[in-house]
Amino acid sequence: MVGRINLKMLAIVVSLTTILFAQEEILTFIPNVQLTFLLVCCYGATVGLGYGTMIIGIHVILDNIVMGSLTPFIMIPQFIGLFIALLFGYLFRNKNEYIQAIFSAIAVLLYSWAFIPFNIFYFNVKFIPYLIADIPFELILVVTSLVTIILLYKPIVTTINRLMENMIQKDAINNLGTRTKNNDIIITIRKEEDENEKSRDNKRA
Repeated sequence: MVGRINLKMLAIVVSLTTILFAQEEILTFIPNVQLTFLLVCCYGATVGLGYGTMIIGIHVILDNIVMGSLTPFIMIPQFIGLFIALLFGYLFRNKNEYIQAIFSAIAVLLYSWAFIPFNIFYFNVKFIPYLIADIPFELILVVTSLVTIILLYKPIVTTINRLMENMIQKDAINNLGTRTKNNDIIITIRKEEDENEKSRDNKRA
């Protein structure tokens, strides 16, 4: 959970929210092709659940304002779906990008299915026709998430961790992701980077 908000951490949250919102709006002309699940997964692995929930909450509000869909029948399932992706990113923050990609694909499906009961109630659509019609869009989103996480998860997480480390000035404590201690965020750097550095030092010696 988020305790007292550090001003430096707030600046990071604002920056990450801006990136998340901007990329989705830029890619709206390509149906279901976006970096949203990649970024949310990375945010779960770095800033954690508290700050991550703030980010996706702000994103959902801004996205629906811009799209003219400021209704709980869209906002609630959208938030639930993104929170699932955030939760998976956090829970598997110490796993490699392939594990993250698999659970991101699961989160994509749960995200898509979260809209079904709301659409049936609000738009009065039929369950089976809606499910069948949504399959191509679900597949596009699943493939996009799988490919982008496998290719970009490591560099994005490393970049965010280094940014937070430089701004908050804390020591690394574990392999990947972040946790809260005394209301401060403690940043981590991947073990393999340390091992590579030690290997280079040994070669020089």
